[in-house]
Amino acid sequence: MELTIADTYYLKAKEAMNGPCVDWIDVCESLNYALSYNENYCAVLCMLGEVYAKNLNQYAKAFDCFDRVIAISTDYLEVYPMYATYLIWADEIERAFKLINFGFTIKGIDKASLYCVSAFALETTENYKLSLKHLSEAKKNTYVNDEIFFIEAEESRIKRKLESDIP
Repeated sequence: MELTIADTYYLKAKEAMNGPCVDWIDVCESLNYALSYNENYCAVLCMLGEVYAKNLNQYAKAFDCFDRVIAISTDYLEVYPMYATYLIWADEIERAFKLINFGFTIKGIDKASLYCVSAFALETTENYKLSLKHLSEAKKNTYVNDEIFFIEAEESRIKRKLESDIP
């Protein structure tokens, strides 16, 4: 088994995005090259969607990338938490909940990530108690210490919000 040229460019883009200094020219070139070799490369489309949403605030283009991924393969599991997060950023909360609920029906999905994103969506609607319940479910569904620490930090932050809302 060998890596394709598209795989190589995807890995190059991924490497360029990591670390303290992101080489955006290298990221963009590598993503474009990877897509020129395989226009249906789900990981590349997700990364491109992330660049559009997170770095360029171009949500429509990002959502087009994520929609393409789902059209290509509903089993590409990484797209669901990422897409839902950016839907929340774009104040598309109902769409995010629909996507999260659909994600829960997919075998093998990272339920902890979906519960965390769901908790984030609930927090934006100021439904702090239900948000905490979703974080509790996330904690039950994760098996990585770093994720547990992240979830506990989120719980602490939301509890502070909840306490500040009480008259």
